[in-house]
Amino acid sequence: MRILVVLAVSFFTLLPFMSLPAQADGDQSIQEQIEELKKQIEKLEQQINTKVYEATAKDSKTWYNKIKVKTKKGSGLTFRTADKNYKLRMRFFGQFLANYTDPDADKEGLGFSVRNLWLIWDGNAFAPWMKYTVQYDLSGSGALKDMRLSFAKNKAFVPTIGQYKVPFNREFLTSITALQLVGGSIIDDYFRYGRDIGGGVYGLLGDGMIRYDVGVFQGEGANQKNDNGDTGMLWAGRVQAAIIGGKAKSVKENFARRPTLMVGAAVAGIDVEDGSDGNIGIPQHDPYKPGGDRILESGKVTSFTADVNYRDPMFNLTGEYIGRWVNPDEAGVGTAYDSGFRVQGGFFVVPRKVELASRYAMVMFDDDSNVIGGNDLDNVWTFTQGLSYYLSGNHKWKVQIDYTFLREEDLAGVESDESMVRAQVQTYF
Repeated sequence: MRILVVLAVSFFTLLPFMSLPAQADGDQSIQEQIEELKKQIEKLEQQINTKVYEATAKDSKTWYNKIKVKTKKGSGLTFRTADKNYKLRMRFFGQFLANYTDPDADKEGLGFSVRNLWLIWDGNAFAPWMKYTVQYDLSGSGALKDMRLSFAKNKAFVPTIGQYKVPFNREFLTSITALQLVGGSIIDDYFRYGRDIGGGVYGLLGDGMIRYDVGVFQGEGANQKNDNGDTGMLWAGRVQAAIIGGKAKSVKENFARRPTLMVGAAVAGIDVEDGSDGNIGIPQHDPYKPGGDRILESGKVTSFTADVNYRDPMFNLTGEYIGRWVNPDEAGVGTAYDSGFRVQGGFFVVPRKVELASRYAMVMFDDDSNVIGGNDLDNVWTFTQGLSYYLSGNHKWKVQIDYTFLREEDLAGVESDESMVRAQVQTYF
């Protein structure tokens, strides 16, 4: 009996340990199943990620994912491809003008006009260095202003063709959107070479501290064809340098973050063959300027200019001089030398917001009796005082008002005066 009791106790004591191998085998089987499920899950995740990547890669090849659209405050709307080979920027520029005049010899008058309404496209095509600019003025007849192609692979040597501004006097090369007063001066009216069709080269040297421009044009003016077989070409060359601060890439009248001093000089000329050339640096028969024109049927016109501009955050000052020789082919008639200058400056009453600006400009005509005629003026001078409110802190949005006094003196010493008040609102974006 004792032996049976010992055997029974021993059996029940060892029973749990006898089941361990079976339990271990079961746990091992479950672990293997879990590991297998993990492998299947990982495989499914890889397949899902591959499908998502393939779908994304396929979607990225569509045309709308190759084009980036961006806007920048005051700088228009830009479309550009991902490879940067194509870019199109669209901008809008408009000026609304109110003009009051009170001349001595006529009735006073008040008028309103959409002075300028431009659409501007620029960018590059085929390569980042193949650049273009197109500008249309929709006010009036809707004339083409600029159509310029530039190949800027090397910034020191940039060939340019098309219709654009002849590189001569500083004031005309200043963008019409960035003028310090409502309008330009009388020396720009009487001496500038306007836009023309042709080609040339410009470049930036010395890390942008010097810019040069040279060009040859047909001399007929903007949007004109040379249908008369005239071979008299207009040529021009200009160089400008940033002596202190800044860059010489463009010309500006005001706004600077640090003191900047720039100087420039230019020459231009044209051979006039039959009096039909439309861009000879002389306002031929301009209805807005009775007198002051040199009637040149054939001969040469040669002009030169020099300018200096200083700008800092609060103050700016510009001086510009232009001289012009009109040399006719007519026997016994001498060369006329006309000249003009302007001095213009401004002071910011409120930095980058409110500016007071003044300008004095004068044109002096050669009144020697032996020179080419067609001119009944001795001199013309103007004084302008203006106030500008830059809503956007720059020239993009601004309101301007100025007063101009003009005096003309003819060869007989008779003076005539005119007063003019202009107010203008501009938007450019």
